[in-house]
Amino acid sequence: MYQPQVPLIPMSPGFRTAQLAEIELGRLVMLRAAADLAATPGLGLRADALSAQGDLTVGVLRLRPTRFERCALDDAVIAIDLEYLLEADLESAVARAPGSGDLVVAARRPAAAGIYVAQLWGSAGGLLDIASAVIRPFTSAKAAAQVVLGWRLVEREQRTRTLFERPSAEPYLQDLPRRVHGEDDD
Repeated sequence: MYQPQVPLIPMSPGFRTAQLAEIELGRLVMLRAAADLAATPGLGLRADALSAQGDLTVGVLRLRPTRFERCALDDAVIAIDLEYLLEADLESAVARAPGSGDLVVAARRPAAAGIYVAQLWGSAGGLLDIASAVIRPFTSAKAAAQVVLGWRLVEREQRTRTLFERPSAEPYLQDLPRRVHGEDDD
């Protein structure tokens, strides 16, 4: 069958089937629906998880719902050929216990910011290091407040194109209803 070198119909972004081993860490992948049907088809990031004991697990980080899924290096995935940026929403900063998918800014860590992944190793969570796309254990008290931000993935070339958005779970103070006092109020 004839297959031209350059596609006759241009498409953005480009999709290609590849083995997981061929996909670089941090690249976007398209994921099928999970077997438990809790996760619908959607976006993921090629990531690995490193346990506290130093065991490396290969897989992808599903973005909705945010969870790490183990994969074999020879598993077929759909790579998305698109450069993107992770943009933090600085106005959404709140101090609370992180939930899965939150962008956490934590002091005294090698990477100052990362995406929290709940229940990665039993009851312990992990933090996806933005620089290396490796999930490492996140050790803090369960109820300890952290600085949490909303974030979104945008196309690098066309920053108005949002690929994925994770808003902060806390309402903004300016969005709360206000009571208007009129002349008749005491």
